[in-house]
Amino acid sequence: MLSIGELFDWLTDPENWTGRYGLANLLVEHLTLTLVSLTIAGLLAIPIGIAIGQSGRGETLVIALSSASRAIPTMGLMFALVMLMGVEFRQFAVVLALVGIAIPPVLAGSYAGIKSIPLGIREGARAQGMTTLQQIRHVGLPLSAPSMIGGFKIAYLQVVSTVVLAPLVGLGGLGFGIIQGLALRDFAQLTGSALVIVLLSITGERLLAKAQSKLDRRLTH
Repeated sequence: MLSIGELFDWLTDPENWTGRYGLANLLVEHLTLTLVSLTIAGLLAIPIGIAIGQSGRGETLVIALSSASRAIPTMGLMFALVMLMGVEFRQFAVVLALVGIAIPPVLAGSYAGIKSIPLGIREGARAQGMTTLQQIRHVGLPLSAPSMIGGFKIAYLQVVSTVVLAPLVGLGGLGFGIIQGLALRDFAQLTGSALVIVLLSITGERLLAKAQSKLDRRLTH
């Protein structure tokens, strides 16, 4: 059985933080895959969510995507795309799978944020002569920002946990330590890598939750 002392020794050993498969490099790879996927998902989903929330058309799409995201197995989606595109395009396939996972919560958050804006505020902006784009920029985006961040918070947790599977198709990330730890029966490496992943998940979620809470307070004052 692994002791706390052994885990502490492994985590504080500089050799486990340096090199190609050191925790520092794997952490950077993990974050890069996560942030790139979330950025692409945001660029795709936010405009669509705003358009649906503004016009009221396409609401069934949001519901369908939200339901489908819970039904599709993430590991199966990732491996299916890698097999379809070929191993040489595995990085693109993994990012595509992660974007697919992230889009539904970001889309739902964007749509819900716009939809929750009271009709009187929208009509007031229109009565002042604002164009649709001006309404979105000056009214829609500021008022829906907390909901959008809430969508990103859900997407972040889903994506950062799914990136753990990336080493199974030859990419980097903190999941490498878990896979290698299992293969070598190195429980210090396995547990230490898992602990870093948990801390990464909690830290990102707390930062996004704090930003969401701050925006909520600003809107209520």
